[in-house]
Amino acid sequence: MNRNTPARRRPGRRAAVAAGLALAVGLGVSTQAAAQAAVPAPAKASVKASAALRSVSGFNGDMVTQVADFYGAYIDAKVDAADPDTALVKALRAHYLAPTFAKRLAAWEKKNKADGLLRAQSVPVDWTVSEGGSGLEVVVTLTFGGGESPTTTTRLVVKQEPTGGITDIRTKGITRGKASAKASTAVRSISGRTGDSVTRVADFYGAYIDAKDGAADPDTALVKALRAHYLAPTFAKRLAAWEKKNKADGVLRAQSVPVDWTVSEGRNSREIAVTHAFGGGETPTVWTNLVVELEPVFGDVTDIRTASAR
Repeated sequence: MNRNTPARRRPGRRAAVAAGLALAVGLGVSTQAAAQAAVPAPAKASVKASAALRSVSGFNGDMVTQVADFYGAYIDAKVDAADPDTALVKALRAHYLAPTFAKRLAAWEKKNKADGLLRAQSVPVDWTVSEGGSGLEVVVTLTFGGGESPTTTTRLVVKQEPTGGITDIRTKGITRGKASAKASTAVRSISGRTGDSVTRVADFYGAYIDAKDGAADPDTALVKALRAHYLAPTFAKRLAAWEKKNKADGVLRAQSVPVDWTVSEGRNSREIAVTHAFGGGETPTVWTNLVVELEPVFGDVTDIRTASAR
């Protein structure tokens, strides 16, 4: 959640997030201090969550994952249209958009008076990113409205260059009324919805891993904006102290970046489970399991602790 100062919150955004999270889960406030550093040991394990639990997975180098990371965090930053997190919006655009396309997109937005990434003036209530017709395209399905408002579904085609920057977004179709955003079971897809705690944590970790992916040259502006948006101020201070002491990234509980990850419902409604896989190939795979706790109503991360490492 964006703040002008560490102690100041944006009331408009808090109210918007509260409505969804209060319905999604009743999450408790953690009182536990920062967890100790993980001491991983190599082993083979599965990160698949139980079929009964909602989960979101991603892995480095996958275009569907990257676009889902981008759109998920972007929607979180824009969820209160009257008071968006402009710092996070700016950092996300700078990281994921190719510079030439960013200029074209800004011109389109000025002309159409709408958000060029969402192709709308409002924020979707849920979204799905799925494989497209070619290796450099994915389909983004956004659903707006719901409840007492008519539902509108917009489908976009997002194109990337081979190195990963988004080079084009075009509208594929708009459907009025109720429509399914589910992709074919044969197509890889990632879905999320506003106000869902699993979605929120997956948005954070997905974009954070993308920002940290170049360990020698991380996107520090995006890392900073993500931490300011998603971490509760008091926990952010404790986390910084933990990192200074342990010389590791406190969000990942590691000195390196995972190759894939899964975010799923925890053992109870107060917790979200995050599983990271490090290494692979000729390097032994190391799995770390984290527990992420959120503020009861507004969804800020209040604690991250290591559950186990294998």
